[in-house]
Amino acid sequence: MKPHFPLKNAALLTALVSAWPLQVHALAGIAQFTAGEVNVRQADGKTIALAKGGSIDSGHAIVTGGNGRAQVRFTDGGLVSLQPNTEFKIANYVDQNNPKEDRFLVDLLRGSMRAITGLIGKRNRDNYRLTTTTATIGIRGSGFKVGYNPDGSLGITSELDKIEVCNQSGCIGLVAGESLKVLDNVTPPVRTSEQPKVETPVTTKDPVVVGDKVDQAGKIKVVTEKVEAATTTTTTKTTTTTTTSPVERTFTDIQVAAVGVNSGSAYTLTTSTGATTVFSDNKLLKLQDTGANTPKWSEAGTAQPVTSFKSVGNVSDANFIGWGMWTTGQKEDPSVLSLDNVHYVAGRPTSQTELSALSYSGVANYTLAGNTAPTQNGIAGTLNSATFSVNFQTGYTISVAINTSFGNFTDSASGSTPSFNGTYIKGMFVGTNAAYAGLTYAKNPGAGLITGAVVFKK
Repeated sequence: MKPHFPLKNAALLTALVSAWPLQVHALAGIAQFTAGEVNVRQADGKTIALAKGGSIDSGHAIVTGGNGRAQVRFTDGGLVSLQPNTEFKIANYVDQNNPKEDRFLVDLLRGSMRAITGLIGKRNRDNYRLTTTTATIGIRGSGFKVGYNPDGSLGITSELDKIEVCNQSGCIGLVAGESLKVLDNVTPPVRTSEQPKVETPVTTKDPVVVGDKVDQAGKIKVVTEKVEAATTTTTTKTTTTTTTSPVERTFTDIQVAAVGVNSGSAYTLTTSTGATTVFSDNKLLKLQDTGANTPKWSEAGTAQPVTSFKSVGNVSDANFIGWGMWTTGQKEDPSVLSLDNVHYVAGRPTSQTELSALSYSGVANYTLAGNTAPTQNGIAGTLNSATFSVNFQTGYTISVAINTSFGNFTDSASGSTPSFNGTYIKGMFVGTNAAYAGLTYAKNPGAGLITGAVVFKK
């Protein structure tokens, strides 16, 4: 009898059918690998945990948590690798070995992923489509990676051949190795050298039949070969593991605003022009300001992982802005003071020339681009909303409103340089024509200081 879906590898077909004999008609693929929190939201809304070997059906959505990863092999041989904080929906999957009926229509609602296309894309490339909130990706080849940036834009890179990216402005083709950024669904995508941060999955080979051998149950013996990251050793050899320290890079053109707490009091800093900052990837490690007392701030205690620090762009980019929190830090000027929950924003300040030119532009309303979780008495809370507006004609005047789970406040500030200070806030404008604004805040509503960092986009 002809199977409902064909597979290039007969042994994988056998394994899939034997694993789910009652629902083979709906099967889209299986999870080859899961780690951390990974769930499947079924078509009826029911959510179940997804483990290695679990089935994925058309209409299902895979949702990964902050530490979750998943790799799915589809029945046509295609592969999708999902990263943390990702929601991936299989909107319409049909594998009938029929170019007119086959479908691979999926949605990336948030997060990031890497895809290698299977037979459906080869039979009829028009029937393979990935939809995001700002663009649609169609294949003209066989591999790509895509991920949402902290500012809501979308990064896309073609890996193996050609893809086509479309939104309401039109379509752009990419060949292998090319990347672009999609800002929204109406602005033409922009070519860039920056690639989305998507990890490459471990290479896994399909199961293969071992000659005419059978297992103890009399079934065809199947061997799964996997390329392991670790080195296999014999009893006569010793395996040595080498740990590579993070690469530290020093800059003198990045400004930082930071706030930390000691004994219920807030300590704040906005660095001067020429301050020295040291980064590992996009994470700030330490800084030394200029001036008479040359204050130094640095992370102390157990270091937070680099992946917990967020940014728009990479630290070398002209419009880079990053934000994060050290659980424990210290300041020296010259005595050493321990600080808890040090929130910061860091970026290349807008030039004075560009700020002066903006004096004719009137009021600009910024939107929230990212933030740290606010803290109070060492407890993390939630930033519910934040607004930022500036009137560049008045030299400039800033209005801010912060709404957290601990309490709310408004503030105003004014200035004529990239830096600005209010009663509760300290920050600066970053990037070309003040494309971003970053600030830290500290306010005590009566139950303890509320501190945090927020980044806005114009």
